[in-house]
Amino acid sequence: MHTQIFKKNLALNIIPILLLGFYFYSCSDKIQDPVQTQQTLLYSKPGIVDSLIGTCSTYLVRNFIIDSLDFSAYTGGKIEMNSFSNGDLSELSLFYLNPDTAVYVFNISGKDEINSQIPRTFIPSNRKEKYYFRMKLFASVCTGELYYLKVRDLNIYGVK
Repeated sequence: MHTQIFKKNLALNIIPILLLGFYFYSCSDKIQDPVQTQQTLLYSKPGIVDSLIGTCSTYLVRNFIIDSLDFSAYTGGKIEMNSFSNGDLSELSLFYLNPDTAVYVFNISGKDEINSQIPRTFIPSNRKEKYYFRMKLFASVCTGELYYLKVRDLNIYGVK
């Protein structure tokens, strides 16, 4: 008789425990893996890429060819670099040329954006193009000091 009561009480106690365990397991915070993006290094220039130095009255622009880059197999692009400027109106941009115009795929301006080391994403051309990099040094205030714009360790990736 005691055995039957023990089995009945055990069943009544185990069922709620199992249900509670199932509830907490199914409602737990499961960390989902973020969608993995695949990126391929298409261009790399370690060390100093270029630098401009001038006074407040100087407006310096320098363009140079990066390379012919083929983004046809990629949905996006990413650019990483170490850049520094104290010119508040300075700019950095990446572009390619169409027959009638320059197409800018990446453009940052102002010393706050230029001095930020955050990787930037962009939407590239879906075919092989010759890409150019443009540096503009300019400051709105004349303090008598020299202004600079420097770019180092430039990496361009294709992102799938």
